[in-house]
Amino acid sequence: MTQNTPSRRSLLATGLAGLLFTFAWPAQAKLSPAERAELDRLASYFNSIRSLMGRFLQIGPDGSAAEGLIALQRPGRFRFEYDPPAPLLIVSDGSYITMEDRQLKSVDRLPLGSTPLDILVRDQVSFDDPKLAVQRLERGASVLRVTLADAGKPHDGSLVLSFSDRPLGFTGWTVHDAQGQTTTVALSALDLNPTLPDSLFRYGMRPAQLRELQRRR
Repeated sequence: MTQNTPSRRSLLATGLAGLLFTFAWPAQAKLSPAERAELDRLASYFNSIRSLMGRFLQIGPDGSAAEGLIALQRPGRFRFEYDPPAPLLIVSDGSYITMEDRQLKSVDRLPLGSTPLDILVRDQVSFDDPKLAVQRLERGASVLRVTLADAGKPHDGSLVLSFSDRPLGFTGWTVHDAQGQTTTVALSALDLNPTLPDSLFRYGMRPAQLRELQRRR
């Protein structure tokens, strides 16, 4: 696959926002009993995934692409290792997210709870959470999408979770930020519920650790 060479500015200001941006769209949608049942099915599936490992493709608002490896373990932990030439590593230890640019030798940290990825790595996901506004549920022939927003800030943007259907599978997410920018993250080659070492989610472990783990599988 041909990959654009994304600059640090485009990744951190736009593409990385697709991973970490704060949650316009309308407020809470009126859902039918059938839609509520569908959401319960999605939540049950989501909660059955305690860990995953695979690949991600991130498309920024300017069309720039970045790829890499993802590992996630609930509650609260994940790791994104970007493929070269992107010199980025993003790690959550369950409390804080650390973002490292190895080329510029810079490190930034922010609380996990301030990002929409907090939803994905909660111990239990519930679409009945009063802090979440379910703005839309869309169903296609083999696709399901759920649009979520912060119930207290519905105009700050939205997070769209995407699923395949028959069989049900998590395929990624899209962020629409408050400025009208859109970033999409697509997941592939997922290994569900693997045993992952705790050290994977500690900042300071060498960036190639996830790649070595995947090769051993």
